Amino acid sequence: MQKPLPRQTPRALDPPAGVKEPYTFFESAREHPFQPLDAALNLRNAWWMAESALLAYSSRSAIEAAFRSAGSAVVTHFQGVHSTQAYIASLPDAIVLAFRGTQVDDFWASVLDFVVDVQVFPLPDRAGHLVHAGFNAALDEIWEDVARHLRAEQARQPRPLWVTGHSLGAALATLAASRCSVEPSLRLQGGYTFGSPRAGDKAFGKAIGVPFFRFRNDDDAVPHLPLGVLFRHVGHLQFIDGAGHLHRNLARTEESLLDPAAHLVSPREAMPLRQVLRSGSNLELPLPGFLADHAPINYSILVWNCYDASLSGGLAPARAVTV
Repeated sequence: MQKPLPRQTPRALDPPAGVKEPYTFFESAREHPFQPLDAALNLRNAWWMAESALLAYSSRSAIEAAFRSAGSAVVTHFQGVHSTQAYIASLPDAIVLAFRGTQVDDFWASVLDFVVDVQVFPLPDRAGHLVHAGFNAALDEIWEDVARHLRAEQARQPRPLWVTGHSLGAALATLAASRCSVEPSLRLQGGYTFGSPRAGDKAFGKAIGVPFFRFRNDDDAVPHLPLGVLFRHVGHLQFIDGAGHLHRNLARTEESLLDPAAHLVSPREAMPLRQVLRSGSNLELPLPGFLADHAPINYSILVWNCYDASLSGGLAPARAVTV
């Protein structure tokens, strides 16, 4: 069944999901179980990963409750000294590592700050590839604990590992995939990211030796960042257009045709919008499309709709928005 998008306002889209009505994570999961051995593009798995990425913005108790409803899982949480957060869900037949994106407080103002003020300071990672220094430092806050837990889980019961995240969490998931790739015992199977910025150079992306599926929702501005020629995206683009149709595995040349349409706001343009978002007023006014398309709940719903449409061999219909 197709799901309508919420109203495209800061209040309706602000994570964690469900301001007026609670959002049901992994709805129909028992009828559509995760397929962790399938390393090809799998829209059912994409939906599971989109839900996991959205769930990362929720409280610890909400994350644990959602995975209990979806099936037996043990959830372990990780908190960095600054703002980095992630969790590992140990399922009977898989392990999911999900990273939270930007801070939940002042979510949209923080996203806008990133769109306007993102700084690029490349540095070599452990393999000598150039990566975004800020993203790398954020991952370092929790990585030793995460890796130690993954090693223990795989020693106890070997299972395929999947990584995911939305926004800055997607960048952290990409960096984590690179680190897992050089440690075969972690059994990295692949990754799904949503609204991801670029995290490393061309060599960095090529070194990730597993399938990586990168979803972008129409005019989402964050995937266009950081600017410049040094950093590259990892994996083929899965592009959801303004009508909700999925365009699979776009090549680099095809992806480049979408870039000129990106809305990159200047600091001067952003100033009044920042003030409105931080003040908390007018939370029922519509968000600009380049921000609304970045909403993690929109990714979850649109990926589900694309999966649902694929079950009947059709395409996802035009977006429906609740009023």
